[in-house]
Amino acid sequence: MNNILVCLLGGTIGSHIDGKNIKLGSSLNDKFWAKAGAGFNLRKISPLSYSSEDATVQDYKEAFKAIIDEVEKDRPDGVLILHGTDTAAYFAQLAVRVLSFLDIPVVITGSKLPPDDPRTDAIKNVKFSLALLAAGALSEAGCKTFGVVFCDSFMGESTFVPARLATDPDYNGDHKKFAVKGDESFLGRKEAMEFLSKETSPKILTIPNVPGFPYDTIDVSSYDMILIEAYHSGTQNSKLLPEFVRKASEAKVRCYLAPARVNKNSYESENELTKAGLIKMTDIPLEGAWAQLQLLQNN
Repeated sequence: MNNILVCLLGGTIGSHIDGKNIKLGSSLNDKFWAKAGAGFNLRKISPLSYSSEDATVQDYKEAFKAIIDEVEKDRPDGVLILHGTDTAAYFAQLAVRVLSFLDIPVVITGSKLPPDDPRTDAIKNVKFSLALLAAGALSEAGCKTFGVVFCDSFMGESTFVPARLATDPDYNGDHKKFAVKGDESFLGRKEAMEFLSKETSPKILTIPNVPGFPYDTIDVSSYDMILIEAYHSGTQNSKLLPEFVRKASEAKVRCYLAPARVNKNSYESENELTKAGLIKMTDIPLEGAWAQLQLLQNN
């Protein structure tokens, strides 16, 4: 029987229906675990509970510290993290960089509907997650099994995506997989603990890829770094953007673009942005780029 550490951090999977409202913060009961966790020895912790859409980097750090403490105190065969789906991809991208040194299978999952909804995907997501953890433990895969389980809206089945390839869910709650390798710069234990011990996080302005974004209204001096989301072509063709990047560079505020691609031929707009000082983060999804920039404070 596999020993699994379960860490509940809130979200829809830790909610219940109260009249017409979904209320966060309830714990999963024994009836749920009898269905979803049969055949596993589960040790459950809930170091903190937060609404996924209101999550902060400090929330993530507190969760990581609690997981590290529990794993190093009584090493389980795997870790199951229950998290809200809204920001699960950001959580996963940071978690795989900070927790991989534990060299233990980790699966992050949530649900689109509360566990007490008859249509919930919570039970099958947890069952599939536990099966993956058991397989990872049996094959001694270590941190090679580290990812997100979600219920695909097309097939209606639970699906696994490696954490370093996970991106934020669309309207249907589907965590897409970025079609490139991604960044594999993970922290060792020493570096991870240094990151978690820092009480502050860098102020990163993340700008979406929307047409006509008012770059000229932003005070760049208010931020430590700026992350700009690229269009699928790997650029953002805005007349205001090059000047914005130049101003940021002059103010010693680095501007990054993701997901950028390595193209044989580049658009003129892309070359102009590079000349202005934009730093391209290639072959990495926006969420992975965001996580990578969080770690730059260690350097």
